[in-house]
Amino acid sequence: MFSETFEELLRELHTLEFPWEIFWAHEKSLPDCFNEPTEEALDDPDVFAVLLCEDDMKLPKGILMDMFNEHYPAVALDYPFKKDGDATTHHDPEGYAYYTGTGFLLVARAILENMDKPIWRTNVIFDPFIDKDTIHFWPRELKNANYGLHDLYFGMILYSAGVPIKPMIQTAGQRKLKELGDKGSNDGQHDIYELTEVGRDMVIRDIDDRSARAFRGAMNRVKNVRFWPEKPHFISYNDDGQMYLNDGRQGDVEYV
Repeated sequence: MFSETFEELLRELHTLEFPWEIFWAHEKSLPDCFNEPTEEALDDPDVFAVLLCEDDMKLPKGILMDMFNEHYPAVALDYPFKKDGDATTHHDPEGYAYYTGTGFLLVARAILENMDKPIWRTNVIFDPFIDKDTIHFWPRELKNANYGLHDLYFGMILYSAGVPIKPMIQTAGQRKLKELGDKGSNDGQHDIYELTEVGRDMVIRDIDDRSARAFRGAMNRVKNVRFWPEKPHFISYNDDGQMYLNDGRQGDVEYV
């Protein structure tokens, strides 16, 4: 864990007017590093909310109390993921989130208790496509899970249940390790850099100007959201796992 991240986390926790406890995850892979401390926290009957804080966040001062003051069951910070200008939060037309990152996420106990267990999963993705002014989502189980996806799954489950995550106006940053410090040196600190610039809704992989404009244009047309319990009948997948329309409506659909 970055020492400055821990320092900022302690600073935020000490603003609270009620007791708190830290539940750690050490040397655990995804999703165990999320499930084990979450389950441990829920085993304590005095816990009424769970804050998830990842080990590389850069936190704005006073943000935790601001999040509690939202009086909303699931609140999160957006932050850049891989480089300045990208994001981890995907907003709906009302400003709520289809999903967010889990870098700094505050969730009421009742939300977590009412979710199917295990809460955090990396083997399910929700595929989207945009048809005119409607974005459609449906779950798809993965044989070989990609990196992460626990945050996308969590957000989509809450959104489909009618309790979408509320993103804060404030955003966070993320620390990255560029290079380890030299051993046997009195000046052996690690080379760390910080990402601080968030591009709203820039959750796409490649953020060149053309793809960013296309993505924003597609999302600006979205007025409605529809969830399907399984793949819609008009969608198929090819051998490479890419989706395509099978009902001849290609001209009416833009993929995201």
